[in-house]
Amino acid sequence: MGTVTYRDGIAILQLIVFPFILVAALFIWKRAGWRVGSKIWRYGVTLSLIRIAGSICSLLTISNNAYNIEVAVAVCELIGLAPLLLTYIGLLRQIDTEGRMHPRGLQLLAIVCIIGLILGIAGVSSAKSDKGGYHPDSIVKASMGIFLAMFAVYNLITAWLYLQLRSSIKVFQKKLFLAIALSFPFMLVRLVYAAISDYADIQGFGLDGNPSIYLCMDVLEEIIAMGFVMAFGMSAVLEPDFVKLAPSVSRSDPKVNEV
Repeated sequence: MGTVTYRDGIAILQLIVFPFILVAALFIWKRAGWRVGSKIWRYGVTLSLIRIAGSICSLLTISNNAYNIEVAVAVCELIGLAPLLLTYIGLLRQIDTEGRMHPRGLQLLAIVCIIGLILGIAGVSSAKSDKGGYHPDSIVKASMGIFLAMFAVYNLITAWLYLQLRSSIKVFQKKLFLAIALSFPFMLVRLVYAAISDYADIQGFGLDGNPSIYLCMDVLEEIIAMGFVMAFGMSAVLEPDFVKLAPSVSRSDPKVNEV
């Protein structure tokens, strides 16, 4: 039986927090509609499940540090960026009830994020050196580059959409914009940490780095960002002016159903 370390304590924290985020995401998804909400709120559910699975795998290494378990921990850590970013892209779908954005544009962003996810999964298994430890290869770095680009693009789209809706914004839309705005600095730090871990050989960063840096620049940033999304998301779907998107919005027509 191994010793419970600082990093194991971080895994326990995630195992405590993310079930609450999972429940909140399911509640919002139900209120938004299971069918159309699947393209918006399922990513919060997916991220929560990934973080729960990653935490369990991390805790398994206490008594079993097998290579496959270590790879599972690395995979869960990296691929969590995809559903995290897709959650925010989904918020734009929920906000844009008037169809100001072409739906194919958001679909393209989602596809690019999924490509980054696939590259990340493919690269992590080969990113372990013979000397041990996690060492990102070119595939992992390409995946990280995609995530950074998507972060920049969705923020630009958010700013553009806010300017488009500013004169006629609804209460629920304002709350979702607030979720994105308040999450921005935490998301930025989260992405900066991931980028430094993958692109720069700086001691203290990465899966084998300093656990305090990992906690403060990765785990807590992600938890706070998702906390804003879930808190404002739950409040938004309970607003009288909340608009439940019709299934056709996901394809082409900006039709809506008033709740």
